[in-house]
Amino acid sequence: MKKLVTLFILCLLSANHMISQVSHGGKPLPLSTLNTRSGTQFKEMPPFDVAEQLRIDSLNESDLRSGFHFAYKFMTDFTPENSGNWFTGADGTRVWRLGIRSEGAYSINVLFSEYEIPEGAQLFLYNPDQTHILGAFNHLNNSELNKLPVSPVQGDELIIEYQEPANVPFHGRLKVGEVNHDYRNLRGYEPKGHSTIYHWCMKPLVCYQDTTDKYNNIGRSVVLIIINGENACSGTLINNTLNDGKPYLLTASHCLNNQFTITNPDYETIAGNIVTFFNYESPLCDPVMRGTEEMSMASTRFRATNESTDMALLELKETPPAYYQPYYAGWNAKDEGTAPYAGIHHPGGSVKRVNTTKQVESATYPGMDFIKNGHWHVKEWTSGSTAGGSSGSGLFDSNNQLIGGLSGGESSCPAPYNDFYFALSQSWEASTDADKQLKTWLDPAGTNTGRTCKGLDPYSATPCIRLSNIKESGKAEKIEATPLPSPGTGPAFGNNSLNMNEFAEAYKITGEAKVYGTYIVNPAITQDKEIDVEITVYSGSGKPETLLHTESFRPSFVTTNNKIDFIDSIKPLSRDQESFITFSEPVDVSGSFFVGYKIRTATAGTSFSAYNLPKGETSKNTTWINYQGQWTEASAHPASPMSTSLFIDPVIQYNTASTNTSIDNNNPIRIFTEAASKTVHILLPATIREARYSIISMNGTRLQNGIVHNGENTIAATGAGPGIYLVQITSNKDSFTQKILF
Repeated sequence: MKKLVTLFILCLLSANHMISQVSHGGKPLPLSTLNTRSGTQFKEMPPFDVAEQLRIDSLNESDLRSGFHFAYKFMTDFTPENSGNWFTGADGTRVWRLGIRSEGAYSINVLFSEYEIPEGAQLFLYNPDQTHILGAFNHLNNSELNKLPVSPVQGDELIIEYQEPANVPFHGRLKVGEVNHDYRNLRGYEPKGHSTIYHWCMKPLVCYQDTTDKYNNIGRSVVLIIINGENACSGTLINNTLNDGKPYLLTASHCLNNQFTITNPDYETIAGNIVTFFNYESPLCDPVMRGTEEMSMASTRFRATNESTDMALLELKETPPAYYQPYYAGWNAKDEGTAPYAGIHHPGGSVKRVNTTKQVESATYPGMDFIKNGHWHVKEWTSGSTAGGSSGSGLFDSNNQLIGGLSGGESSCPAPYNDFYFALSQSWEASTDADKQLKTWLDPAGTNTGRTCKGLDPYSATPCIRLSNIKESGKAEKIEATPLPSPGTGPAFGNNSLNMNEFAEAYKITGEAKVYGTYIVNPAITQDKEIDVEITVYSGSGKPETLLHTESFRPSFVTTNNKIDFIDSIKPLSRDQESFITFSEPVDVSGSFFVGYKIRTATAGTSFSAYNLPKGETSKNTTWINYQGQWTEASAHPASPMSTSLFIDPVIQYNTASTNTSIDNNNPIRIFTEAASKTVHILLPATIREARYSIISMNGTRLQNGIVHNGENTIAATGAGPGIYLVQITSNKDSFTQKILF
């Protein structure tokens, strides 16, 4: 087998992307408590030749579309017994601190090769000014492997702090076995637009959603995966024939074994050091923005891998929650698929992209020790290409069924030719061993002789829905942060010279629902460490009235453990981006409600706002401002009156499945569907002479709209693919919404 190494590309992935375990809140002790700068407390990593490492990276190119190496690894043996300093507090709490310095590092991450601590103990990692804190990690982070991988911490100095109360049942066991020096500046390259050599031809997923819903479901199945804190690949959630919602994850084996360079890889350990990111997508087609990074899950279980086909199957350790909106892709493990085909992936660790091609063929991967005819060959992409980090991503046929996963190839934007995907058909029973085949896991009953399986939406009965006034307007690509007209300063919908600091976006639903959190898309700001923003939820009739909930907005990564959300680390706001703020508890709403933000403090000259629609782009105002203690519509803004909407998109889940409640309870609206013909029947009571209808996809895209009248109305939903939709009926200022299924 030829030498396999990392493809040289610039990594898009922010250092904070690499969350490897959940953390459980809390704060470390103030730095003044201990003399942290003490020389005895710091371990200095020896210098290495960065230029030589980059030269080696450039030489070590491969046609395998794997991730890339971004850190120099030091093997260490730092324990509380041989390194750092101890301090005992007045209450008997013992505190261990260890500093690690690696000069010139953009970030430092460590692996605790031994990790077992008692209940009540806490572990933190942070930089010296405590602007970037990980933790607390506690006994819930103990695992059967007794290891703890953690995210990189910004800067070239890292402090580890372990707090152990008196009278614990046992003393914690800790060993820092690896220190990784980031020499690629992972934080510095997001977002990636269309202008770079790798990505200008690769359209983000959102680019397709205005014209088709074909990729909506399968797009939700694709995740970014980080392996060992070093490599980025792509993976796909995949269904099984029991439809039991087991979160299987398909990727490429060479992503796990460092492109076949690891002898006898410990796949169980490698699987445990994997982090998956859901919904990492640009909210706009152009410009491409940094996507949501808060929806992550820590660790997987190894299920199967076959190095002769390049297949790898993992299982997430936890079920993705409803507000992640997961989808388990269906599959086709036969020897042929149906054209055309699509690949959905995270090239270079970037936001989700889509490729299309008209034809694939069975082929043997050239120059590799894979089995004969074990791959699907994409001779030419009609649109798009692949890049490092695309490895493991799925190839879907025209029925949206998964037929393969990316091993590698030669394609690029200038030359979109010759990519190879391992075929599910050839990995189905590639071995009699369960851990080297797919059949055991994807068809556990062994009854699916057709070797196909439909996809699964595990929350289809009561799905989570992303509401969006911006996307509903159809003008999302025109968003701006409107400034106050001169002589005013600051954004019209942010902290400004008029001393405005609170804004809200209005929504109206039929029935009762829970709000799990909200997306917010904001322009870049400076000095974001000094800004204090709250996300707010109000109820009210016509305007915000009763405050239901507040949530601090320091953009953070959030993982889920035992249905509880924990903050892992903070990301910067120095770029245009989308963030998701998870509420500590779901918020109950009904009818009209408002989601907004309140800027509590901000450094002089620093402004925060959500993006908004420009003046003249919508006649429907949904934005409210709190001016001089009074809520008023943006159309009555004292300095910049306009009808607009803010890019604040709450994620809701109706408390019950769809019912025929209506605007007029005595004469309800009735909606029926014929799934086969994609026909919608809307029956309006005599009390409603005329109304407007809209058919909306679950991502907020308005597929079609028009006018309906009292009596029966038959509507052909020609543009709707399989999936869940909303039918919205609006009469005067009232509206009625019902979910339908095709």
